[in-house]
Amino acid sequence: MEDLQHTALGATHRDRLGEVVPLGRSLPVAPQDIRRDLVSQLDAVLRAADIETVWALTCAYLRDLGFDGVIYGYSPTSKGVDLGPREDYLLLSTLGRSFMTDLVDGNIYRESITFNWALRNAGIASWSMTAFEGAMPDDFRTSTEAAAFFARYGMLIGCTIGFPTARTRGRGVMALIASHGMTQQEVDAMIKRRGEELFVFATVAHRSLSTMPYLGQNRSLSPRQREVLEWVAEGKSVADIAAILGLAQPTVEKHLRLAREALGVETTAHALIKAAFLNQVFVLGPEG
Repeated sequence: MEDLQHTALGATHRDRLGEVVPLGRSLPVAPQDIRRDLVSQLDAVLRAADIETVWALTCAYLRDLGFDGVIYGYSPTSKGVDLGPREDYLLLSTLGRSFMTDLVDGNIYRESITFNWALRNAGIASWSMTAFEGAMPDDFRTSTEAAAFFARYGMLIGCTIGFPTARTRGRGVMALIASHGMTQQEVDAMIKRRGEELFVFATVAHRSLSTMPYLGQNRSLSPRQREVLEWVAEGKSVADIAAILGLAQPTVEKHLRLAREALGVETTAHALIKAAFLNQVFVLGPEG
Protein backbone atom coordinates (compact mmCIF):
# COMPACT_ATOMS: atom_id res chain seq x y z
CA MET A 1 0.00 0.00 0.00
CA GLU A 2 1.40 3.35 -0.99
CA ASP A 3 2.51 5.74 1.72
CA LEU A 4 -0.05 8.22 2.97
CA GLN A 5 0.74 11.89 2.40
CA HIS A 6 0.21 14.12 5.42
CA THR A 7 -1.16 17.63 4.86
CA ALA A 8 -1.65 20.39 7.40
CA LEU A 9 -5.11 20.99 8.83
CA GLY A 10 -6.97 23.55 6.80
CA ALA A 11 -5.15 22.75 3.57
CA THR A 12 -7.06 21.19 0.71
CA HIS A 13 -6.63 18.31 -1.69
CA ARG A 14 -8.57 16.82 -4.58
CA ASP A 15 -10.45 13.64 -3.88
CA ARG A 16 -10.88 10.88 -6.46
CA LEU A 17 -13.78 12.69 -8.10
CA GLY A 18 -11.82 15.93 -8.42
CA GLU A 19 -13.73 17.92 -5.80
CA VAL A 20 -11.61 20.14 -3.56
CA VAL A 21 -12.25 19.34 0.11
CA PRO A 22 -10.54 20.39 3.34
CA LEU A 23 -8.42 17.79 5.13
CA GLY A 24 -8.96 16.92 8.76
CA ARG A 25 -12.47 18.35 9.02
CA SER A 26 -15.80 16.73 8.19
CA LEU A 27 -17.88 18.32 5.48
CA PRO A 28 -21.45 19.17 6.53
CA VAL A 29 -23.49 16.09 5.63
CA ALA A 30 -27.15 15.48 6.32
CA PRO A 31 -27.82 12.61 8.78
CA GLN A 32 -29.83 10.69 6.20
CA ASP A 33 -26.93 10.91 3.73
CA ILE A 34 -24.52 9.59 6.38
CA ARG A 35 -26.81 6.64 7.09
CA ARG A 36 -27.27 5.89 3.40
CA ASP A 37 -23.53 6.05 2.74
CA LEU A 38 -22.76 3.91 5.80
CA VAL A 39 -25.16 1.21 4.63
CA SER A 40 -23.60 1.12 1.17
CA GLN A 41 -20.07 0.88 2.62
CA LEU A 42 -21.06 -1.85 5.07
CA ASP A 43 -22.68 -3.74 2.21
CA ALA A 44 -19.43 -3.54 0.23
CA VAL A 45 -17.45 -4.91 3.20
CA LEU A 46 -19.87 -7.78 3.74
CA ARG A 47 -19.77 -8.71 0.05
CA ALA A 48 -15.96 -8.58 -0.17
CA ALA A 49 -14.34 -11.94 -0.91
CA ASP A 50 -10.84 -11.37 0.44
CA ILE A 51 -8.85 -9.60 3.15
CA GLU A 52 -7.27 -7.13 0.73
CA THR A 53 -10.64 -5.77 -0.39
CA VAL A 54 -11.99 -5.45 3.16
CA TRP A 55 -8.81 -3.65 4.23
CA ALA A 56 -8.95 -1.22 1.31
CA LEU A 57 -12.60 -0.39 2.00
CA THR A 58 -11.90 0.05 5.71
CA CYS A 59 -8.97 2.41 5.15
CA ALA A 60 -10.98 4.48 2.67
CA TYR A 61 -13.86 4.85 5.14
CA LEU A 62 -11.53 5.81 7.99
CA ARG A 63 -9.70 8.39 5.88
CA ASP A 64 -13.03 10.10 5.30
CA LEU A 65 -13.42 10.36 9.08
CA GLY A 66 -9.98 11.97 9.43
CA PHE A 67 -7.72 8.98 10.16
CA ASP A 68 -4.74 8.68 7.84
CA GLY A 69 -3.12 5.79 9.70
CA VAL A 70 -4.75 2.46 10.51
CA ILE A 71 -3.28 -0.52 12.38
CA TYR A 72 -5.17 -3.78 12.84
CA GLY A 73 -4.14 -6.90 14.69
CA TYR A 74 -6.01 -10.13 15.32
CA SER A 75 -4.83 -13.21 17.19
CA PRO A 76 -7.28 -16.11 16.70
CA THR A 77 -5.69 -18.29 19.37
CA SER A 78 -5.25 -15.62 22.04
CA LYS A 79 -6.77 -16.02 25.49
CA GLY A 80 -7.08 -12.92 27.63
CA VAL A 81 -3.82 -10.99 27.68
CA ASP A 82 -1.96 -14.05 26.35
CA LEU A 83 -1.91 -13.30 22.63
CA GLY A 84 -0.59 -16.66 21.50
CA PRO A 85 2.14 -17.37 18.92
CA ARG A 86 3.27 -14.44 16.76
CA GLU A 87 3.00 -16.69 13.70
CA ASP A 88 -0.79 -16.88 14.15
CA TYR A 89 -1.39 -13.11 14.03
CA LEU A 90 -3.17 -11.32 11.23
CA LEU A 91 -1.46 -7.91 11.05
CA LEU A 92 -2.43 -5.06 8.73
CA SER A 93 -1.11 -1.51 8.66
CA THR A 94 -0.89 1.56 6.45
CA LEU A 95 2.52 2.27 7.99
CA GLY A 96 4.50 -0.48 6.32
CA ARG A 97 6.14 -3.80 7.13
CA SER A 98 9.16 -2.44 9.05
CA PHE A 99 6.86 -0.48 11.35
CA MET A 100 4.81 -3.57 12.18
CA THR A 101 7.95 -5.63 12.74
CA ASP A 102 9.30 -3.12 15.24
CA LEU A 103 5.91 -2.65 16.90
CA VAL A 104 5.22 -6.35 17.39
CA ASP A 105 8.63 -7.99 17.71
CA GLY A 106 9.70 -5.29 20.16
CA ASN A 107 6.46 -5.70 22.17
CA ILE A 108 6.03 -1.92 21.98
CA TYR A 109 2.27 -2.25 21.57
CA ARG A 110 2.16 -3.71 25.08
CA GLU A 111 3.17 -0.28 26.42
CA SER A 112 0.05 1.42 25.04
CA ILE A 113 -2.64 2.19 27.61
CA THR A 114 -5.45 1.98 25.08
CA PHE A 115 -4.18 -1.28 23.57
CA ASN A 116 -4.34 -2.94 26.97
CA TRP A 117 -7.77 -1.42 27.54
CA ALA A 118 -9.02 -2.71 24.16
CA LEU A 119 -7.92 -6.27 25.00
CA ARG A 120 -10.42 -6.25 27.87
CA ASN A 121 -13.18 -3.98 26.58
CA ALA A 122 -15.39 -3.37 23.57
CA GLY A 123 -15.60 0.25 22.51
CA ILE A 124 -13.52 3.26 21.48
CA ALA A 125 -10.72 4.55 23.72
CA SER A 126 -9.38 8.05 23.10
CA TRP A 127 -5.61 8.45 23.20
CA SER A 128 -6.21 11.00 25.93
CA MET A 129 -7.01 8.06 28.23
CA THR A 130 -4.87 8.00 31.37
CA ALA A 131 -3.42 4.90 33.03
CA PHE A 132 -5.96 5.34 35.83
CA GLU A 133 -8.87 5.57 33.38
CA GLY A 134 -7.59 2.50 31.57
CA ALA A 135 -7.41 0.56 34.85
CA MET A 136 -3.71 -0.11 34.39
CA PRO A 137 -1.66 -1.58 37.27
CA ASP A 138 -0.11 0.97 39.62
CA ASP A 139 3.35 0.18 38.29
CA PHE A 140 2.40 0.57 34.60
CA ARG A 141 4.78 2.88 32.74
CA THR A 142 5.39 3.66 29.08
CA SER A 143 9.14 3.46 28.52
CA THR A 144 11.16 6.26 26.96
CA GLU A 145 11.88 3.99 23.98
CA ALA A 146 8.19 3.26 23.40
CA ALA A 147 7.22 6.93 23.73
CA ALA A 148 9.88 7.85 21.17
CA PHE A 149 8.58 5.12 18.82
CA PHE A 150 5.01 6.40 19.07
CA ALA A 151 6.18 9.97 18.42
CA ARG A 152 8.33 8.92 15.45
CA TYR A 153 5.35 7.38 13.68
CA GLY A 154 2.88 10.11 14.61
CA MET A 155 0.99 7.88 17.04
CA LEU A 156 0.08 10.70 19.41
CA ILE A 157 -3.40 11.76 18.30
CA GLY A 158 -6.11 9.17 17.66
CA CYS A 159 -8.05 6.33 19.26
CA THR A 160 -8.08 2.57 19.74
CA ILE A 161 -11.01 0.20 19.21
CA GLY A 162 -11.69 -3.03 21.10
CA PHE A 163 -14.26 -5.44 19.68
CA PRO A 164 -17.01 -7.53 21.25
CA THR A 165 -16.48 -11.28 21.22
CA ALA A 166 -18.53 -14.32 22.17
CA ARG A 167 -15.54 -16.68 22.27
CA THR A 168 -12.97 -17.46 24.95
CA ARG A 169 -10.25 -17.39 22.28
CA GLY A 170 -9.41 -14.69 19.78
CA ARG A 171 -9.02 -10.93 20.18
CA GLY A 172 -8.67 -8.06 17.73
CA VAL A 173 -7.62 -4.43 18.19
CA MET A 174 -7.63 -1.49 15.77
CA ALA A 175 -5.65 1.72 16.26
CA LEU A 176 -6.48 4.88 14.29
CA ILE A 177 -3.98 7.72 13.78
CA ALA A 178 -5.50 11.13 13.13
CA SER A 179 -4.61 13.22 10.09
CA HIS A 180 -1.59 15.46 10.59
CA GLY A 181 -2.62 18.72 12.23
CA MET A 182 -5.70 17.44 14.01
CA THR A 183 -5.88 17.79 17.77
CA GLN A 184 -7.00 15.15 20.24
CA GLN A 185 -9.85 17.46 21.15
CA GLU A 186 -11.06 17.38 17.55
CA VAL A 187 -10.77 13.59 17.45
CA ASP A 188 -12.74 13.27 20.69
CA ALA A 189 -15.42 15.61 19.34
CA MET A 190 -15.73 13.47 16.20
CA ILE A 191 -16.00 10.31 18.34
CA LYS A 192 -18.74 11.93 20.39
CA ARG A 193 -20.56 12.91 17.22
CA ARG A 194 -20.03 9.81 15.06
CA GLY A 195 -18.60 7.23 17.44
CA GLU A 196 -21.49 4.81 17.09
CA GLU A 197 -21.11 4.81 13.31
CA LEU A 198 -17.34 4.35 13.62
CA PHE A 199 -17.67 1.48 16.07
CA VAL A 200 -20.27 -0.34 13.96
CA PHE A 201 -18.19 -0.06 10.79
CA ALA A 202 -14.95 -1.11 12.50
CA THR A 203 -16.66 -4.08 14.16
CA VAL A 204 -18.14 -5.30 10.87
CA ALA A 205 -14.73 -4.93 9.21
CA HIS A 206 -13.09 -6.83 12.08
CA ARG A 207 -15.56 -9.69 11.89
CA SER A 208 -15.09 -9.93 8.13
CA LEU A 209 -11.29 -9.90 8.41
CA SER A 210 -11.20 -12.38 11.28
CA THR A 211 -13.33 -14.98 9.46
CA MET A 212 -11.38 -14.95 6.19
CA PRO A 213 -8.58 -17.42 5.44
CA TYR A 214 -5.07 -16.08 5.98
CA LEU A 215 -3.88 -17.28 2.60
CA GLY A 216 -0.19 -16.53 2.26
CA GLN A 217 0.46 -16.38 6.02
CA ASN A 218 3.19 -18.36 7.77
CA ARG A 219 0.65 -20.97 8.82
CA SER A 220 -0.92 -21.45 5.38
CA LEU A 221 -1.78 -24.97 4.30
CA SER A 222 -1.52 -26.24 0.75
CA PRO A 223 -4.77 -27.21 -1.02
CA ARG A 224 -3.99 -30.91 -0.53
CA GLN A 225 -3.17 -30.45 3.17
CA ARG A 226 -6.49 -28.65 3.67
CA GLU A 227 -8.29 -31.39 1.78
CA VAL A 228 -6.96 -34.26 3.88
CA LEU A 229 -7.70 -32.36 7.11
CA GLU A 230 -11.24 -31.73 5.94
CA TRP A 231 -11.71 -35.46 5.39
CA VAL A 232 -10.34 -36.07 8.89
CA ALA A 233 -13.02 -33.67 10.13
CA GLU A 234 -15.58 -35.87 8.37
CA GLY A 235 -14.40 -38.80 10.49
CA LYS A 236 -12.44 -40.56 7.75
CA SER A 237 -9.38 -42.70 8.47
CA VAL A 238 -6.11 -42.49 6.55
CA ALA A 239 -7.18 -45.58 4.58
CA ASP A 240 -10.55 -43.99 3.79
CA ILE A 241 -8.93 -40.73 2.64
CA ALA A 242 -6.45 -42.61 0.45
CA ALA A 243 -9.30 -44.46 -1.27
CA ILE A 244 -11.40 -41.29 -1.70
CA LEU A 245 -8.55 -39.24 -3.17
CA GLY A 246 -6.90 -42.06 -5.09
CA LEU A 247 -3.66 -41.71 -3.16
CA ALA A 248 -1.35 -44.14 -1.41
CA GLN A 249 -1.72 -44.22 2.38
CA PRO A 250 1.89 -43.03 2.93
CA THR A 251 1.11 -40.01 0.73
CA VAL A 252 -1.92 -39.12 2.86
CA GLU A 253 0.20 -39.52 6.00
CA LYS A 254 2.83 -37.23 4.44
CA HIS A 255 0.24 -34.50 3.80
CA LEU A 256 -1.01 -34.79 7.38
CA ARG A 257 2.56 -34.57 8.70
CA LEU A 258 3.26 -31.45 6.60
CA ALA A 259 0.00 -29.91 7.83
CA ARG A 260 1.03 -30.51 11.44
CA GLU A 261 4.43 -28.95 10.78
CA ALA A 262 2.93 -25.92 9.05
CA LEU A 263 0.58 -25.33 11.97
CA GLY A 264 3.23 -25.96 14.62
CA VAL A 265 1.41 -28.81 16.39
CA GLU A 266 2.15 -32.44 17.18
CA THR A 267 -1.15 -34.26 16.62
CA THR A 268 -3.62 -34.35 13.75
CA ALA A 269 -6.49 -33.57 16.12
CA HIS A 270 -4.70 -30.41 17.28
CA ALA A 271 -3.90 -29.56 13.64
CA LEU A 272 -7.59 -29.72 12.74
CA ILE A 273 -8.59 -27.50 15.66
CA LYS A 274 -5.89 -24.95 14.90
CA ALA A 275 -6.67 -24.96 11.19
CA ALA A 276 -10.28 -24.13 12.07
CA PHE A 277 -9.14 -21.24 14.31
CA LEU A 278 -7.00 -19.90 11.46
CA ASN A 279 -9.79 -20.27 8.87
CA GLN A 280 -7.66 -22.74 6.90
CA VAL A 281 -10.25 -25.50 6.38
CA PHE A 282 -13.61 -25.51 4.63
CA VAL A 283 -12.75 -22.25 2.87
CA LEU A 284 -12.43 -21.18 -0.72
CA GLY A 285 -8.79 -20.75 -1.65
CA PRO A 286 -7.39 -18.95 -4.72
CA GLU A 287 -7.85 -22.17 -6.71
CA GLY A 288 -11.62 -21.88 -6.08
